[in-house]
Amino acid sequence: PPLETVLYVLSMFCVGFLEELIFRGLLFKAMCRDDQKAAIIVGSLTFGVGHIVNLLTGADFLFTLLQVVYATAIGYLFITIFLKSGSIVPCIIAHCLINGLSTFGADQERWVRVIICILLTVIPLAYALWLNRNAEKTA
Repeated sequence: PPLETVLYVLSMFCVGFLEELIFRGLLFKAMCRDDQKAAIIVGSLTFGVGHIVNLLTGADFLFTLLQVVYATAIGYLFITIFLKSGSIVPCIIAHCLINGLSTFGADQERWVRVIICILLTVIPLAYALWLNRNAEKTA
């Protein structure tokens, strides 16, 4: 039903907002004071592994594992964006949009969902690496 869809999308926006505050706003910033490289690794991995909790809601095992992988890649991209921009706002906006749009892809065939998971891993990882490579060239 439309109302249920709207409420679900809104809840996904809230989850994106809260996850950004926790993983980039608190965890990463706190760890970054001591060791930025460790903070990038731990921040990305904890963001990805944190999605394993979806198994508790009855999520499919394979797709939860794939979500852990692509969430780690997206977490790395969000940390890169946070470092480059100095603001958590772009990460919050992107995270809310990704979560909200994911509502509409859940009913796809299994093979389509696998392809989407692969793309959600490769594209953010490639973009983050490209952003970091370009930063090294200009430094």
